[in-house]
Amino acid sequence: MLSNCAQQDRLDGVRIIALVMGLIIVAGTAHNFLVSAETSAPALHPFSALGYLSIAISLLVQSGRPLAPPYWLRVQQIVVLCFMAERLIEAFIPGWPRLVTSEVVESLNDRYHFNGRLSVETAMGLFSLHLAMFLAPSSLGAGVLAYFGALCLGIFVIYQFGFGILLFHGQFSMASLGSLLFALAGVSLLLRKNGYLRPFFSHRSHGIAMRALLFVSVAAPFIGGVVFIEIQHPDPRGIFALQLLFSSFSALFVGLLLLLGRQINTDARRIERVTKHDPLTGALSRQGLRDILSDTDPFGGAILVDVDHLKAINERFGYAQGDRVLIWLAEILNRLFPAEVPVTRWGDGEFLILTAEADDKTLERHATLIQRAVAAMDPLALEGAQFHVTVSIGYSAIDPSQEADIHAALGRAEGALYTAKRTGRNQSCSAQGEYCIRRATIEELVA
Repeated sequence: MLSNCAQQDRLDGVRIIALVMGLIIVAGTAHNFLVSAETSAPALHPFSALGYLSIAISLLVQSGRPLAPPYWLRVQQIVVLCFMAERLIEAFIPGWPRLVTSEVVESLNDRYHFNGRLSVETAMGLFSLHLAMFLAPSSLGAGVLAYFGALCLGIFVIYQFGFGILLFHGQFSMASLGSLLFALAGVSLLLRKNGYLRPFFSHRSHGIAMRALLFVSVAAPFIGGVVFIEIQHPDPRGIFALQLLFSSFSALFVGLLLLLGRQINTDARRIERVTKHDPLTGALSRQGLRDILSDTDPFGGAILVDVDHLKAINERFGYAQGDRVLIWLAEILNRLFPAEVPVTRWGDGEFLILTAEADDKTLERHATLIQRAVAAMDPLALEGAQFHVTVSIGYSAIDPSQEADIHAALGRAEGALYTAKRTGRNQSCSAQGEYCIRRATIEELVA
């Protein structure tokens, strides 16, 4: 229950994609040496194979460390970026010194019977994908922008392949196409937390609709292009321009879908904020906590904090003043604990904190810090009186080896909190034992 199931599924998906890419690269390289050299059939060029292998390695390593990839991986990505940039510059700038397509490289192709070459389309795709993975750790938005460039290139390649197979019976390197498509899928999984891409991976109804619209955005212009070419029979020299035109329509629709996805993600997060957080204090609601428990690493300890004499405060000073106390306490708890430690409004005056630490001494220290922070705050001025707010605390460790122990731990923490209340309030008690700090009554707390 407490395991990070969603994250593990993503990691498994990325690893499977990287493994499939490795198999395609091996098969494509073997085909180049063993089959294509004899038949001159399109094949995966070794430069392309090395570029896709770099992506597969990046997927395996970066999926486990998305924010801090190792130094050697960054160097590897920079080398591939420079290599692919050189290939593109050679293609688009006349007179530029040739390295990737030099006579030396061409002679190696002839000597070792390599078939094919590193095409401009492949170089653009590999450049964009490596740039996306290189930028993502420091700027996820910039990584998504680079990924969109690779996605546009992928759409164009799909159109080239589809038009060539259906209309002109051409031959294409299936290994190169398969490597590109799996690379696009793998990098999208790495970037899925970005607001533009998140809706496409949602299991809810809007996620299904977004994926269906994505398919239509690619398929509809393609079908329109095929029908147009079949009817008009354009000059073969203009086929490339038509492929570019119809794939541009598709890329435009996909771009609009990404913008729509970002808006859907913003609205969904706003709704999620309302449904998963207590509207008064801003702390998590019970529903919000349930969602976190199914998508977070195991917790080690449960701490229940309850405002002393909240009922008396409401009756004597009014519910608005009681709400002030709850908001004030929630602010203290959120300041004391980092963002990854969930603070949940558990009951009328109760707040639950789940910590990573499981030992009783650390939980005791947390409880002491809470009470000291509450005691250090200035008393509340309620109807001319100075009211010193106090809290009672119960805490218990959670056994991570027992999946259902969190429920038992909450019960133990409730029991410890009841002991703290019953024996005088303004104290913290452990499920393993209890101790008193001081006793207080409502009359003593009102100056």
